[in-house]
Amino acid sequence: MKKYLVLVTYLVVAVSSISFAAENAFLQFNSDVEKAYSAYRKALFQTNKKDAEKSGKANEMFIKQWKQIRQTYATKPPEVFSSDPKWESTLTSIEEIAQKSAGQITEGDLAEAHETLEAIRDELTELRKRNSVIVFSDHINNYHEVMEGLLEGGYTPDKLDAQTIDKLQGPISVLEYLAAAIKVNAPIKYRENQQYQQLEAGLFDSLEDLNKALESKDPASISKAINMLKPAYAKLFVNFG
Repeated sequence: MKKYLVLVTYLVVAVSSISFAAENAFLQFNSDVEKAYSAYRKALFQTNKKDAEKSGKANEMFIKQWKQIRQTYATKPPEVFSSDPKWESTLTSIEEIAQKSAGQITEGDLAEAHETLEAIRDELTELRKRNSVIVFSDHINNYHEVMEGLLEGGYTPDKLDAQTIDKLQGPISVLEYLAAAIKVNAPIKYRENQQYQQLEAGLFDSLEDLNKALESKDPASISKAINMLKPAYAKLFVNFG
């Protein structure tokens, strides 16, 4: 009986050690990606602002950090990604996209570079989806997708008749739901950060302003409020997305 208990204890400790190691490997990978993603967000933000110098510096920083990630994890992925057949090709593709955008930035084609860089966000999102992994950035990206759909609707005052205004409540309700998901899933380190608190509040304020504009039924106010969604989101994304 004593030998049995010793064996069981050994197995429990061994399994716990393996689980801890696997979790630690994922946390380290996620931390490395977060650092690189911070540079990526700045590159995306600066290309959108048409600042070639800052875009180039941020993009080069991302490339440098991502190369290190690829060298470290390409053949040794965290356990959660170990069965993904696209693991290595995804890491390589992300670096290639960044290199392509670097050339476009150098040529002064910042709008094209911005569109090119967007694909990196998609690659990372799909990587996590394939492996049932969810991080805070996914909640930020979900909000972005619906917001962009609304902005692309081209809701200028002349297009906002009574019927169109009524239909806007649907996507706005979805945005409110996604904003609530951002708030609930924000990491503790963000919740305790004063800047994050202010930017998150700004996101909610932009939605509140849009709801007030909808209640007024004033096309000019509604159009303006829709366009103000992006600045509020962009500030949160570039700093904490």
